[in-house]
Amino acid sequence: MTMELGGRVTIECEKTNFQAELEFKLKPFFGGSTSINQISGKITSGEEVLARLTGHWDREVFIKEEGRGSTELFWNPSREVRGQRLKRHTVLLEEQTELESERLWQHVSRAIGEGDQHKATQEKFSLEEAQRQRTRERQQNLMPWKPQLFQLDPTTQEWRYRHEDRSPWDPLKDIAQFEQDGVLHTVRRETMAHQTTFLGSPGPRHQGPGPDRRHRKASDQPSGHSQVTESSSTPESCPELSDEEDEDEDEEEEDGDFIPGSESPCPRCGKEARRLQALHEAILSIREAQQELHRHLSAMLSSTARARQVPAPGLLQSPRSWFLLCVFLACQLLINYVLK
Repeated sequence: MTMELGGRVTIECEKTNFQAELEFKLKPFFGGSTSINQISGKITSGEEVLARLTGHWDREVFIKEEGRGSTELFWNPSREVRGQRLKRHTVLLEEQTELESERLWQHVSRAIGEGDQHKATQEKFSLEEAQRQRTRERQQNLMPWKPQLFQLDPTTQEWRYRHEDRSPWDPLKDIAQFEQDGVLHTVRRETMAHQTTFLGSPGPRHQGPGPDRRHRKASDQPSGHSQVTESSSTPESCPELSDEEDEDEDEEEEDGDFIPGSESPCPRCGKEARRLQALHEAILSIREAQQELHRHLSAMLSSTARARQVPAPGLLQSPRSWFLLCVFLACQLLINYVLK
């Protein structure tokens, strides 16, 4: 039993008006191993298709520009790239609540891991039947169901996440984003007139309900009892929000914020300043890489546009074409005369 990614993804650039459409294909019923994790897509500018993409999202992806017959390698995840995948912190089952997904489906997952599909089906049916029973009891007792993290959109009649964050990510102010009790919070920093302050509380995107919203519960922190596993999924807890840093933030709240240039800087303030400098340099390097990639893509697309502007030779521009046309018309007239 395997899990596949399926569906369509659209990426738009408002600055260049470029658009990339990617389709993650599911394995056909009679497909082989080469049919797993296939993708296809195209890069467009308005209604014009500039290039097409084919390949596998976990292997090689090739690009073919319109008007050119050659296909070039666009993406190939090397061993170094695979080694840079983020590590995921898994909370122990005894620290999870009753209805958390990993704890709720642990028997189904264990049966699948053991290869016992019959037991996995039975465990899955038991969970679903228990949920149906709770629904019937609520209906009999006239108890409405009130979701805590989702709300119904009256316009689209779709359930949406209550704390959905639609604001764009600002690399100059936003540091990290984490989840606490089902609510997304953003760690931001503010820069004011030669003063730098690290804020561990949620930013303006989502403000917590109380003054202690900065502190996460113990199960959300990567403590010594947590299990660390290799995974390509997004980590559920940010590495910058460890227990030690939470304690340091508490001490910083008691001692006050550090202002660069003050007379008695503490050791932790210097550490935070160095971390800020390293983060700033990393952001600048990423921005330079993005600009370089944008320049290469712009050059590629401009060369494609110039190649499209060259007019193709017409069919009737050569004397030989006119001669053959005259011979064809003469033969046609002769055939018509004979048949009459």
